[in-house]
Amino acid sequence: MTRSSRRDFIQKNIAGGVALALGLPLFARAHSNNASSIEYANTLRHQTYKDIDWELIRRQFLFPLDKNYLNTASLGPSPKVVVDAVCEAMRNLEVTCSHGRHLIDKTHAQLAEFLHAQVDELAIVRNATEGMNIIARSLRLQPGDEVILTTHEHVGGAAPWMAVQKDTGIKLKLVDLESSGTQTLRILENAITKKTKAVVFSHLTCTTGMKLPAKEIAAMCAKKGIYSCVDGAQAFGMFPINLSEMQPDFYTTSGHKWLFGPKGTGVLYINKKRLANLDPVFAGAYTDENYNLNALTMDYRRSAQREEYGTRNTPITLGLGTAVEFIKAIGIAHVAKRGRELSTYFRKKMAGISAIELLTPEEEAYSAAIITFKVKGIDNLALNQQLSREYKIRLRGIYENNLNAIRISFAIFNTFEEIDELIAGLKTVVKKNKP
Repeated sequence: MTRSSRRDFIQKNIAGGVALALGLPLFARAHSNNASSIEYANTLRHQTYKDIDWELIRRQFLFPLDKNYLNTASLGPSPKVVVDAVCEAMRNLEVTCSHGRHLIDKTHAQLAEFLHAQVDELAIVRNATEGMNIIARSLRLQPGDEVILTTHEHVGGAAPWMAVQKDTGIKLKLVDLESSGTQTLRILENAITKKTKAVVFSHLTCTTGMKLPAKEIAAMCAKKGIYSCVDGAQAFGMFPINLSEMQPDFYTTSGHKWLFGPKGTGVLYINKKRLANLDPVFAGAYTDENYNLNALTMDYRRSAQREEYGTRNTPITLGLGTAVEFIKAIGIAHVAKRGRELSTYFRKKMAGISAIELLTPEEEAYSAAIITFKVKGIDNLALNQQLSREYKIRLRGIYENNLNAIRISFAIFNTFEEIDELIAGLKTVVKKNKP
């Protein structure tokens, strides 16, 4: 089916079987009558991968059907069900003149089940960057303490530690990662010294899309008595995450990328074993277990939710829970498989083009739904702009770590047709720019 005929087909059918196929009417009923949305998701999860209609899933998103958007790793568009949940919650709370804070208990439970964590270990924050700032400040590091970072960290994962370095005089040690992913654990372990207090790393790098062995790194850190701090911004919603098995000390992530949640939402995980001996960075209403101004006494909650101090944006928090249910309805394993299928298709189509270098590991253990590439001998950041200008294909230039490369995100709404269009555009541009 061509793109134009596909668009006509979708426009004619969007009002009917689309929502029904995804179970969205049932989703709405589950929320309106307080039925269990977990039960709803479980019933849909029994569909097999081959039965999933990816065209129908694409129709749940609001952006134009002819828009070739391959940049979910920067910003994931929200499906209509998430947008509707936010708007409905905002309207209802304004009618009742309520902040609705009690309603977010449900979102905490949804996130805990999705991430395989305890409810008290999770706080809802604005994004992964805010979570990483809380982590960096929670450790109360002293001058001379050492923190290890990789050269592949996003500014949101690295800047909080650089700020602590400015303020306290800690030492940051940068380590580079080799391209296959197989030596990551050894590289990080070899960098540790007696002064190391924390290792900070991405579950999946924003640069090359390389997946790191987070569980093994966390176990190594635990054995050595140092903190493991994971930036999960590129993992949350892309593939299954089991924090109870991984057992990091901290894990921070954003809701606005692969989960397709509202912008301004994120999650911070603080391992239960760390909550007893670390105090919150900020304090306010809901931070305390016991509070008495007249006696000037206050006891902190031993829950990650102490970081949710003060009045919060309940509608987008509820939208985050809806985004979790949207992914669960499809099945997170199915989502991961779709990303792998699309990225593998691209990889095979590009094989044999000597001018293009793929920077992402091929082995499944070390990669997922991102591929980063570069065309040899040219400015790839300028090439990215050219692809956007001439072919209307949205990618992301990678300047981090001086890579001068281009990143592709393969999300559940992307198609093989869009990949073919990208490949055709790449081949033309490469030919034009050939030295």
